[in-house]
Parts: sequence; structure tokens; C-alpha cells
Amino acid sequence: MLKRIAFVTTSHMPFDDRIYYHFAASLARNGYIVSIICSTSEINSYNNLIEIKGFLDPSISKSSKADKISSLLQNFKPDIIICSEPLAIISSTKYKRRINKKVKIIYDITEWYPSKKNLFHIKGLKKPYTFIKLLLFNFYTSILVDGFIFGEYYKSIPFKIFIPLKKSIRVGYYFALEYIHYTKPKLIKNELCLGFSGKITAEKGIDNFLNVAENIKRKNPGLKLKLKIVGWFPSNQDENIYNERIKNLPEIEVELIGYQEFTKFSEIIKDVNIFFDLRETDFENNFCLPIKLFYYIACGRPVIYSDIRAIKKEIDITQFGFLVKPKQTGFVAECVMKYVNNPILYYRHCLNARKMAENTYNWKIIEPDFLNYIANL
Repeated sequence: MLKRIAFVTTSHMPFDDRIYYHFAASLARNGYIVSIICSTSEINSYNNLIEIKGFLDPSISKSSKADKISSLLQNFKPDIIICSEPLAIISSTKYKRRINKKVKIIYDITEWYPSKKNLFHIKGLKKPYTFIKLLLFNFYTSILVDGFIFGEYYKSIPFKIFIPLKKSIRVGYYFALEYIHYTKPKLIKNELCLGFSGKITAEKGIDNFLNVAENIKRKNPGLKLKLKIVGWFPSNQDENIYNERIKNLPEIEVELIGYQEFTKFSEIIKDVNIFFDLRETDFENNFCLPIKLFYYIACGRPVIYSDIRAIKKEIDITQFGFLVKPKQTGFVAECVMKYVNNPILYYRHCLNARKMAENTYNWKIIEPDFLNYIANL
């Protein structure tokens, strides 16, 4: 009998690149019956052999949300449940206790919990209290699962120390190259396009990015400089601040594009020469591996990233880019100009990036290990 596998998420969208395009798609292609259940979108569809069920009701309590997810699991009757968050584990545990005690529950850990976003709106002494409460909740739910999937090294450490006996596997954030529209790099004399994507906030590095652009333009007035910013503003205040800032950039063309679907993203950014991520180097960011790094190398372009430990643990970025202190605007601008003034270096880094994606950092290489882990649960 074929195994039935459900993915449960309470914070990701149903067409999340890791959940839908890689995990679920891979399992469906290999004969599993697959469903994605989410509480982030009103959806009831069947795409590429994958059933997708979801609801969105911000007014209900977490307990009611867990009950609703458990009911959807009861309808699907999975043999394995892969959860992305602690609340998803609670929902799945309810199903396990009430309906199927043999079901295997796996925790796919890709984020710190609690993270900054869980505590952003909490002030004063309530913040450390909430942090401890959520931390304990995370470890409590982790005890309930049968195994772990870790997206990266540092996020696996607490679980390997405190819950060492559960079956686990490391499955990196590598992309299937079939989803990426690769175009050959083209560096045009006296023209340059720099790219930023993601949440448009100071913490994610938009200020640092714009500062670098201004520095480059001021020192190289003859350079036609374009910025391509693909992302979203978390608040109206952020949107107003950065729209005003962008409007006042001196003689720099800016293309501001909203959030893009995963399969369309590479086509949108194909004219970008260099990709940036100059996020703040706080404690959480320092131990958090940026997922888009692997997307950019699959696009075959150099990158300039904040110097964080998680990147250095995973990949030698010097082969296709630079790690920098994000506040050192002048130095970062000099790194950019190294490419402008030395096209041989630029094209070598482009080639290195694409080769690393083809030979090491792509989904097809790690897919067999993922399928083997699922088959042996």
C-alpha cells in the first residue's frame, strides 16, 4: 500500500518552494499520495498530483486552529506528517492520539523558534517571559515528534544536544535547476544592475544596499546604475519611508517590484548583474543561513553578502562573491567596482556560481537522501 504523506504548516503559504516545489513534488513523483494542509490560505485544489487544503481565519484561537487542522488530517488519513512549526505538531499530535497512533510525525526545522518576528510587538519585561515560554513550547512539541529534518547546521545543534536519539537528516535549501530560468551573464560597459529581494526593511539590509548604490554613483557619475528591488513592505510606514528614500536617489534608476511567485522569480531578475544581502549581523542573523543564496548561484551571478557565520559554515563564497561588513559602505562599493573594472573576475565568478549549483548545491543531488529517509520511517 502506498504511503500517504501530509505536510502541515501554520505560517508558510501552500506553494512554498521547499514544501510544495521540492518535498511534496518529489514525493508525488515517486509514488506517494501527498497532501498539503495550511492555515494561511483559503484553498482547495489538486495540482501536480498534490492535494492542497487550507483555511485562513485570524479570529480563531490556536486551539481551534489545531482542531481544524486535525480534522483535515482525519479526512486525508496520512501515514506520515511533516510539520513546519510547533503548532502544526500540536495539530498532528491530536490526530495521532485520536485517530492513528501509528502515524509518524516529522519536524522540518528551517527557522529559529522563537525568532525576532515572534517577539517584535512585545515590549518590556514581557519579552523575555514570552521568549522563554515559546522556547519551552518548541522543545515540548519537539519531544512529541518521531524525527527531524534540519535545513542547516546551526539550527540543528539545540535538538541534537537535548533530543539526540530521534532519527534526523540534513536537507539543505538547494533548488531544483528546472525551476530556474538560467541566462548567460552579460556585463555591459558603463552599465550596472544591482539586485535586492525579500522583506524591505532596515534589518534585512535595504538601507545598507541603498547606501552602497549612492556611494557607487557619487564616485562613478558616468556609470548608468539601476537597482532592481523585488519584495514587500511589512507595514505602511516602511513603504512610505523607503518610497521617499528611493524617489530621492541621485540619478539612479530604481525598479520596485512586488512579491513574485517562485517559478517566475528568475525571469524577473535575469538582468541583475550582482545580488546583495546586507542584512544586519545580529545574533539571530549570524546563525541563520540565507536561503536565496542558493537561488542566486543557480542563476549564475556573483553575490555580496553580510559576513555571517552560517554562510561560512556552509559554502566558500569567495569563489563567486564577497562577504562584507554591511555598514562598511565604501568597502562594499569597492567590491562592486572590482567587477566593473575587471570583467574577467566577474565572468569567472558567474561561471563558478553556476558550476557550484550544477555540481553540488542543487536539489537533485540531495533528493535521494530525502526519499530514503522518508522510505525508512
